[in-house]
Amino acid sequence: MKKFLKILGLVLVAFIAFYFLYLRNSYERKMIKDGNKIIAQIENYRVQKGYLPESLNEIGIEELESGPHYYDVWDSINYTLYFGTSLGESMTYYSDTKKWSNQMRTKNSPTPFRDSD
Repeated sequence: MKKFLKILGLVLVAFIAFYFLYLRNSYERKMIKDGNKIIAQIENYRVQKGYLPESLNEIGIEELESGPHYYDVWDSINYTLYFGTSLGESMTYYSDTKKWSNQMRTKNSPTPFRDSD
């Protein structure tokens, strides 16, 4: 019986490690990949129209309260695209840096958006 419990414990530890090391990050990788496709559509819209779309609906993506991606126009040239990673946490793409980050910023943060207007 002790041998069975040891094996069960090892299997449980292995599963938890697998989840935290692989599966958890695979969700973020998929969401970033999908987000990069949306970003390409936003940038294509900007090139064609000369301004940012007001919402994802304008580029043919239905915006839902439940997400998974959320879009915010900050000013005439900058925007964010983000998705939730866990309770109260998110991964955000900032158009001024062209990078994904898990650090939340505001317009008054140390690296603010710059508006050319």
